[in-house]
Amino acid sequence: MLRWPDAPEVGFNGESKHAEVTLLLNTPTRELDEHADDHTVLVHVRSVCVDNREIREPYAHWLAEQVGLTVIGSGQRW
Repeated sequence: MLRWPDAPEVGFNGESKHAEVTLLLNTPTRELDEHADDHTVLVHVRSVCVDNREIREPYAHWLAEQVGLTVIGSGQRW
């Protein structure tokens, strides 16, 4: 089972309920309606909105940094 690790430095306790990764090959969208010459990885984390701002987005950035990558798009709701 996939489980996101604890990241106390960004105020996140690890979890498995919302741990998911989607790999999109040669398309940037989950609808598969656009062609691309590269690939996209979507990392799913639970989103919590407080005072009209997402407080879990820093965790997505933290996850990317752990593997030497950066988040290149804004958070999306599914």
